[in-house]
Amino acid sequence: MEYIQYNNKYDKKMYDLFCDFQKEDNFYMEHTYDQFRARLLDNKSFQKEGTFLCVEGDELLAFASGVVKESDKDNPKASGYIHTFIVKKEYRRQGIGSKLLSLVENYFKEMGKTSSRLVFISPINWPWYIPHTDKHLHPGCPAVVINSEYYIFLYHHGYYVNSIHEGFHLNLSEYSLPKKVRLRMEENAKEGLTVELYDPNKHFGVREFAEEIRQDGNPGFAYSIEYNLNREKPYPFVVAADHGKVCGWTGSIYTEESGRGHLDGITVSPKIRGKGLGTGVFAKLCMESKKNGATYMTFFTGLDNPARYIYLGAGFNIACSFADMKKNL
Repeated sequence: MEYIQYNNKYDKKMYDLFCDFQKEDNFYMEHTYDQFRARLLDNKSFQKEGTFLCVEGDELLAFASGVVKESDKDNPKASGYIHTFIVKKEYRRQGIGSKLLSLVENYFKEMGKTSSRLVFISPINWPWYIPHTDKHLHPGCPAVVINSEYYIFLYHHGYYVNSIHEGFHLNLSEYSLPKKVRLRMEENAKEGLTVELYDPNKHFGVREFAEEIRQDGNPGFAYSIEYNLNREKPYPFVVAADHGKVCGWTGSIYTEESGRGHLDGITVSPKIRGKGLGTGVFAKLCMESKKNGATYMTFFTGLDNPARYIYLGAGFNIACSFADMKKNL
């Protein structure tokens, strides 16, 4: 048994090991070999130097891979990210995982990183299925499933919970506009506060709203608004408006190949929060996604995000909880 850095002669064996791992509980999406290569081995962020294999002769027993973001290479405070870690089932609890983990951590230290982390901002991420559904797919895993075998392993190797994220799910076939939300929307409309699909002939100030959101500390949402508006043919999206002036937003409405209703997020101007507009735009988004052919919606958010109560009120269920795990090296 020996530990080596990545060698492409084991590519197919890495794929086979991934398939065996995926079949254990069908949590992660199955991949063809070409899909596996595209997501991992041919990914521009894949780092051979941060990928380690445990082999015995020509047999692959385990492999682990980490990455240091190109944008983080000169930032000593940034973490290295572990994105793939698989040990063949019959070889677990024999010290193989511990050795591979130390090799990846040492790689991070050689790259000048002072911490190792497992979280969704890694540039390599694996899609997963919502448990107890007909393969409702979420495109990326937020972090480590709480109380999973992997979670316990990391905990016993010095990793701590940096934050908690919850994966939400809604079967749109069962969704209808909640009566409480409809009544609140009707009351708001009497005051000129409306929730509807964006119409450039009816609504104004959307780019100014994007700038307001950017200044309020949410540049990601501002970018999403502007990116969609700059498309040759923008996707439809829901807005809240105060007598026509945009004061709330949900992201682009389209249905992904999996049947998932796309979700960028929701936000309302800090000047007009507390009137149920966030709940209104989100409910409208769900309705429009359903009309657009989506069969379900998924997303994840932090445990401390107050918007989670909007999601729960809309009928979403917490499908799985994840721990952003970190270790100071």
